[in-house]
Amino acid sequence: MWNGKLRNHAREVFEKLRDDGHTIYIWSGVGIRRWDMKRHELDGFVEDYFIKPLDRHHERLESLGVPMTPDFVIDDHRSVVDAFGGFHVSDMPGPDDAELLDALSAIEDHSLTEDGPPLSYPLRD
Repeated sequence: MWNGKLRNHAREVFEKLRDDGHTIYIWSGVGIRRWDMKRHELDGFVEDYFIKPLDRHHERLESLGVPMTPDFVIDDHRSVVDAFGGFHVSDMPGPDDAELLDALSAIEDHSLTEDGPPLSYPLRD
């Protein structure tokens, strides 16, 4: 959400993740994005909000108040995806953007290969 607009398919993906029992967290390198999620009426899908570490990713989680290590991230910073695993999306989506649907498929594939409880998904800003 680099320009205040949602990516295509955001509501659909959030609904599917919650319906499948996943927990959604939002993090951003520019601060807490609760207002943006409320403005787009997506706050009800989100468990919590955090500031995203833009460097020394694992090392900075505790100091930024992130109480878990993400299982899977969707992010426009390649270094964040490389650090935690997940799905890299472009930072400037086009009008026909369907990357969140591709990310949802990746999450579903990841979930099928993991044992244990549903995964947590800090989503990109």
